Parts: sequence; structure tokens; C-alpha cells
Amino acid sequence: MSTVINTNMASLFAQNSLANAQNNLATSVQRLSSGLRINSAKDDAAGLAISQNMQGQINGTNQSIRNLSDATNLLQTADTSLATIQDMLLRLKQLAVQGYDGSLSSQQKLSILNEMKDLNTEINTTAARTKFNGIELLSSGTNVDSVNSDIEADTDLITTAVSITAPISTLAGIGSAGTLSNAVTTYATSISDTYKNRLAGQSFTFSNSGSNLTMTGTIDGQTTSQTISIDDQIGNGSIGTYTQTLDFSSFGTTITLSTVTAATYGTYSGSTIASGFTTRSTLGITGSVGTISDVRLSGAQSGTYTLTNTAGTLTMSGTLDGVLTTQALVLTTVTKNTTSTFDFSSFGVKFDVKAYAVDYSNTNIGAAIVALNGGTQATAGSLVISSEGNSNLQFQSGPNSTAFIGIDTINVMTDDSGVYAGAVDDMTNVGAYITGSRTGQLGDLNASDTTATWQTAFQNAESAIDVALDYISTQRGIFGSQMNRLSYVSTNLSAQSTNLQNSRSSIIDTDFASETAKLTKGQIMQQAATAMLAQANQMPNVVLSLLK
Repeated sequence: MSTVINTNMASLFAQNSLANAQNNLATSVQRLSSGLRINSAKDDAAGLAISQNMQGQINGTNQSIRNLSDATNLLQTADTSLATIQDMLLRLKQLAVQGYDGSLSSQQKLSILNEMKDLNTEINTTAARTKFNGIELLSSGTNVDSVNSDIEADTDLITTAVSITAPISTLAGIGSAGTLSNAVTTYATSISDTYKNRLAGQSFTFSNSGSNLTMTGTIDGQTTSQTISIDDQIGNGSIGTYTQTLDFSSFGTTITLSTVTAATYGTYSGSTIASGFTTRSTLGITGSVGTISDVRLSGAQSGTYTLTNTAGTLTMSGTLDGVLTTQALVLTTVTKNTTSTFDFSSFGVKFDVKAYAVDYSNTNIGAAIVALNGGTQATAGSLVISSEGNSNLQFQSGPNSTAFIGIDTINVMTDDSGVYAGAVDDMTNVGAYITGSRTGQLGDLNASDTTATWQTAFQNAESAIDVALDYISTQRGIFGSQMNRLSYVSTNLSAQSTNLQNSRSSIIDTDFASETAKLTKGQIMQQAATAMLAQANQMPNVVLSLLK
């Protein structure tokens, strides 16, 4: 290398080395002081992008854990109140059975009824005050305006109340003396509300052995039969009418016979009357095939929506966010004793449809749904949502917006009108049979009513209470399983958050063992570079010796 003055290459090399040593030392100091390996994008651009993406997942996961904690607390709030309501229903069951005690006076039965009314009121009050952050959990309703306040529309085989049909217009027979007695028996039938849905759409047969008449059919999937003895109708020498009641209590069916005899002493035998039933054989019961048991909203917008039904295809149309929207749904037949849900997801509306003793056809379901706001089975109707709301609450269960857990609020009000408007007939029937919007209910009874009337009313209430108990147990089971699910999801999300934070740490955090070694190296290199720069700066002095 030539000897020059203007350019001191050794000094330049030393300066460059010193600058690098200082930069490395500054980087080590920054990392050790902040605890982060990546303090700016220049430190590791790819690592920064990866770590920030992971941080987003971590934040979303941690917030989801907190959301699910809220969901768990919400479910626990609902379950606690349901447990209280269940206790009250159990007490109502006990009182209904107690009221069937034949040794009680009418006044004592009225005392039982008063307690039942108070418990019924408290069930509604408990449901109304069960809220979480202002959200009604057990009295949520559906914010749907409908002719039926409990949002039910029964689709009957006939559209009126239950009736009993049979080709038994008259029963004529021969008197015991062997001469024509001109006796004619007519009948009147009735069925208790408790059995209406259980027997609807079915036929029942009669057979007899002498004066013993047997009725046979299927109730709740079980073959049932009951035998009643028919009394002889004896002429008393004048024209007269004789009545007797055949109480087929196993079927909730009562047949009242009225026999008119001529002015003879002949006997119109019970066996003759019984054989008249057998000859005509079949009795059919028509009534509710099923019901729209609930309408559930999930982010539905307020407004009026048109419903049309064509051969079992139900179409809903209306304006959403200013855009005319239409969704068609092919309905399916609901199998007897089951419940199906038909989901208009575009509108956030779900219809729960319950079938009773027979299958509920898709065409009848469609007709019942479009009749919600019209009160009759029409070919077109309206669904009016008075205010936006949710009966389906959703909680994000992960870092991505597509992961949700849905929790349905319910309505366990036990009456079917006014402030106590329930959403499911499993509960509304309880209040109806206690406070009075059903035939054969307790609310209107007084001390002058017969023992049989009281017993029928208590029996109807007890049957409704049993159904309500099953419903509450089912809902508590659903809430319990959801709480268990939330617990597992929270545990899984906690593990995911821990693993994500561990991975992010390996990318972004400072390894102090490694970085302190680099710091020591940097300090030594800085000192060495400084010393060498001083030496390099002295090297041009050699030229002076040449100039002497």
C-alpha cells in the first residue's frame, strides 16, 4: 500500500468498524432495555408481521374467553330462576293432587286454589324479573305482533274447537218383551282440553260384551282401552227420557246418553245400547294437529313481512336495510310428538312447530304460519315485528368472527294473555287451567260446584303441570349442557392463547442470555475499534519523517 496523506485508509476502516460496533451495541442496549427483539419494522419485517397477526388472534381469543364468562354467568342466572320456578311447579303438582282428596270440603279446596293462584302469579313475576344486563332471559317474548298473544296458531283438522264425530246418530232397539219399544237413544259427547291434542286426528273403536262397552285406541303411542257398563233403561208406563253418562276417563271423553221410551213397560237393555255402538264401531276425534309453539328472533329488523304458502313452500318477503329481500323455504312434515324448526335465516326469524298425536303436514304448517297475524287459515298473511330484538343471543367463541355459540332466551310465562303472555303452550296451559281461560279450569269454581267438577279441574291442572315440569327440566338440561360446553370452550381457548403467546414471544421477545453476550462483544469491539482508530490516525505522521 502506498504512503499517502490525503486518504487514510486505515482510519477509514477503523471508523467503519467503530460505527458497526456502536450500532450493534446500541441495538443490544435497546433490546435489553425494552425486552423486545423487534422494536421497529427494520429489526425483522417478516417477524413483525407474523407477531402482530398473532397478537390479533391473542386479543380476540382472550376477549372471547371474557365473553364466554359473561355467557356462563347469564346461563347460571337463568338456571337459578328456572330452579325456583321448578320448585313452585312441584308445589303446584302437590296441591293439584291434594285437591283430588274426596274428604276435603269446598272451602278447603278453595284455599288450595288460592295458593295455586299465588304460585302461578309468582312464576310469572320470577320470569319477568330474571334479567342479565337488561336482557330478559325467561320472559323474552318475540316482539311479534299477532292475533294470538302467545304467538300460537292452532291448525285444526277442523278450524273450530275439538269435536267428536261418529255415525251413531240414533240407537234403536227391541224391548225385553219382544215387542217394538220405539225406544231411541241419542248421544252427546265432550272431551277434556287436557286430552284434546293427545287424541286429535285419531279414530277409536267400540266393542261390547253384553252391557259392557269397551273403547280402544292409541294415546301417546300406547294402546289403551277402557270398559264402561251401560245401565238398562226401564219403561215406567209413560213416555219418558232417561239419561246416563259414560265416562271414558282414560280418553278424557264423556258420552251422555238420552233414551226416549214409548209408554210401555218394556226394557231397553244396556246390552242393546252397547251393541248399537259396536255396530257403528268407530268414533273419530278431530282437533289440533299441531301448533306454532314459538317464534324466535335473531337480529330481526322491525317491520311487516309478507308470508305466502304454496303447496308447502313458505315464502317470506320484506325490506331489509332498504333492499327488498325474499326467501323461500320448503317445509317438511313434522312427525307426531316432535318439534321442528324452520329457519328464515335471511330475516333472522325461526318458527318452532310442534306436532301432537299425528303427523303435522307441511301444507297445514304453511297455512298456520301465514295465519299468524290474520287469525284464520289464509293463503297469505303478514308477520309484524314491532321492535327489533333477539331471542337468540350469540357469543363469539374464538378469534375469528365466524365462530359463535348461540343461546336462546325463553318465555316461561304461564298464562296466555296480557302481561303474562308466554311463548310456549307447555307453560301457558298451566295458567290457563288455574286462572281461567280453558274449559274445565279451576279459576271460576266456587263452593257450590260438585265434587266431580272440582276433581276434573284439578286433574286438568295436574296434567298441564306435568307437561310444564317436563319443559322446565328440558330447558334446564339445555342450559346445563351449554354451561358445560362453554367451560370446555373456555379451557380450549385459554390453552390456545397460551400457545399463541409462547409462539409470539419466541419471535418478538429478547433472549437476554444471548443478547447480554452480544452486548459484551459489542462493548469490546467498540473499545478495540476506538483504540485502532487512534492508531490509524497516527499513521500519517510517518510522512513527516520523510520530509526532514
